[in-house]
Amino acid sequence: MIESGRSDTIVGIATPPGTGAIGVIRVSGPLAVPTVSRIVRVGGPSGLGACTSRVLHVATLIDPTTGGELDRALVVRMPGPASYTGEDVVEISCHGNPVLLREIVDRLVSDGARLAEPGEFTRRAYLNRRMDLLQVEAIAELIAARTERAIRNAARQLRGTLAAEVGALRERLLDVMAGLEASLDFPDEGVGPSDLESLKQLTELQGSLDSFVVKARQGRAVQDGLTVVLVGAPNVGKSSLLNRLLGAERAIVSPMPGTTRDLVDGTVVIHGVPVRLVDGAGLGVAQDAVDAEGMWRIRQVVGDSDLALVILDLSRPPARADWEVLELTAKGERLVIGNKSDLASVSQATMVAECRCSALTGEGMAAIEKLLGNWVQQQTAADGEEGAVVASMRVIDSLRAAREAVDKAAGSLGRVPVEAALVDLGQAKRELDRIMGRMEEDGAVLDLIFSKFCIGK
Repeated sequence: MIESGRSDTIVGIATPPGTGAIGVIRVSGPLAVPTVSRIVRVGGPSGLGACTSRVLHVATLIDPTTGGELDRALVVRMPGPASYTGEDVVEISCHGNPVLLREIVDRLVSDGARLAEPGEFTRRAYLNRRMDLLQVEAIAELIAARTERAIRNAARQLRGTLAAEVGALRERLLDVMAGLEASLDFPDEGVGPSDLESLKQLTELQGSLDSFVVKARQGRAVQDGLTVVLVGAPNVGKSSLLNRLLGAERAIVSPMPGTTRDLVDGTVVIHGVPVRLVDGAGLGVAQDAVDAEGMWRIRQVVGDSDLALVILDLSRPPARADWEVLELTAKGERLVIGNKSDLASVSQATMVAECRCSALTGEGMAAIEKLLGNWVQQQTAADGEEGAVVASMRVIDSLRAAREAVDKAAGSLGRVPVEAALVDLGQAKRELDRIMGRMEEDGAVLDLIFSKFCIGK
């Protein structure tokens, strides 16, 4: 756990591990400039402290113990509070050799700096009011984004889109609370809205919170991706269909039933969303212990997946195993696909299947891909929505809690004293404040948020 009151000087490598053309070392704290000055020769006799701030300067890095040259680099000084962390910051851009970077960091540590912990630079930015918690989380989402769409969503949050929406909800909530408090303070003067007017405001607020939760969950799906499991009886062509959807020979295909036993997966991007496709053992009567384990694993994935692609074999009548798979997936989202249309016979499978294809010839694959695309859009909303957000589970949980508190207030309005509704609305306000980081956050919560960052950020 990082102590919130620490104001020592920290150092970290801000570029990814490994060899690169450029490596960046970041130093932040009250002694950032004098600490770096011990290994930097720049700007004449006055040194780094006299160099123009926020301008890159050519510098020589030296070993202070021997005076030998380590590297030629670019150095920039950014005085606080107008810096990323709100403190004095110095960044060194040198050649990206890991040994060299480590040596420079060691020199800075020996001169009084301390190795930064994961996310400590950004944590200092938060503690120094350079950004709110939503912007902090947006930075983590931006770094972790796997698609262009996820990057755009995170960038919108970093610009303050999510904060503005939460702030607007909070102002509407405060308006309702102010009206109820006015009617409570002046009961005989008719000041403030009627219970009916307040209830209308709360109903509209409920709808806005519901809509916000849906958008937040959709944004979460864009960031984290979706999971689609291919499930069916043995030898229905799941592996062949997986390979078709991935556009690569990911799974072994054989006419022998039970070829696939362990889980096989791959990821495709559909409408800017990473979709993980998972194949596994065919479900039926286990031939041995390994087969039984494979079936158990695929059943687990079915329970955790966002969508099941149920594969039926159109070349034969449905067997008992097919009906068991249909029963297994009946309560979740699923798409029933009839495979082997090139060998299709008139059977009940033709009537059960929602679409037909041949994983062998490629017939019908375009239709399946279109259906998958439509499903992805339903889960994540249309790409390009300016209102799209990517919210952490912390934010989603607080939104839900705020919605529940507003529900309780709306349910009690007119039935019990106004004070009871105000207590519930006060809880809703605290949940929205918690989203913004306006309340004193528990240290464990902050540790969890910042632990997801890399060292140097």
